[in-house]
Amino acid sequence: MDDAVGVTRPKDPSVYTMRLNADGTVEMRLNCNRANGNWSAEPSEDGSNGGFEFGPLAMTRALCPPPSMDEQIAAQSEYIRSYLLRDGNLYLSLMADGGIYAWQPDAEASEVPFETAPDPDLEAAILEASPDYTREIVGIDGRQARYVYGRADLNGDGSEEVFVYLLGSIFCGTGGCNLLLFTAAEDGYSLVNNFPVSRLPIIVSPETTGGWSNLVKPESGGGAPPSHVVHTFDGEKYVEGERLPGDAALEGTKFLAGEFTYEDGIPLEPAH
Repeated sequence: MDDAVGVTRPKDPSVYTMRLNADGTVEMRLNCNRANGNWSAEPSEDGSNGGFEFGPLAMTRALCPPPSMDEQIAAQSEYIRSYLLRDGNLYLSLMADGGIYAWQPDAEASEVPFETAPDPDLEAAILEASPDYTREIVGIDGRQARYVYGRADLNGDGSEEVFVYLLGSIFCGTGGCNLLLFTAAEDGYSLVNNFPVSRLPIIVSPETTGGWSNLVKPESGGGAPPSHVVHTFDGEKYVEGERLPGDAALEGTKFLAGEFTYEDGIPLEPAH
């Protein structure tokens, strides 16, 4: 609030993102953690400022490498009381002149990059879904598998599903690599879908079926022209539906976006 006190900036602003959804929910990436909750605003007459509050945030509790602002942002969110829109930025002010958080618009908001922070619970779910991935197979193949992942709330329940993309010759072919989709369960993660031989990125469409967002996957190879396949939820899992041209204009958010190699993935140790 006072410039004389100084300004704190995150070392890497790209790992702190906030999505204020129209239904009053908020999704935050706070370094290596995720937070979800609710927000509300009471705009002034011109809408450029007004009251603003967050409800309680539910945050994961991973230990992010220092320096990190994840715990500070989560703890102080309950003291936000007003907002100001200026020069395209969103300024959220703490009560009692406690400070101001300045959020910049994300020029790549339509793309969510892959994540590479190890998640033991997720790895356990991957191994359960991949019973053929054993130490013996790794020994024959000579190359341990790796994985990257991305999170998205596909059914609007406030809990994020997880896309997992497996890397390495054991899980990959000429048409792509194995893609798994998990949802949060009481004892870890539960498998929703196994998409073999998939390419990236995965597009989460604004259209829904059965309360779940439609997914659009690119396909190419085998001499066939590039295309996109729409997958819809049938009440239990995603099933293949409409096929679209490769150059079709697609709406939605791209997950597991960006360029990466095998070396970027998280090593996956076989269970047996």
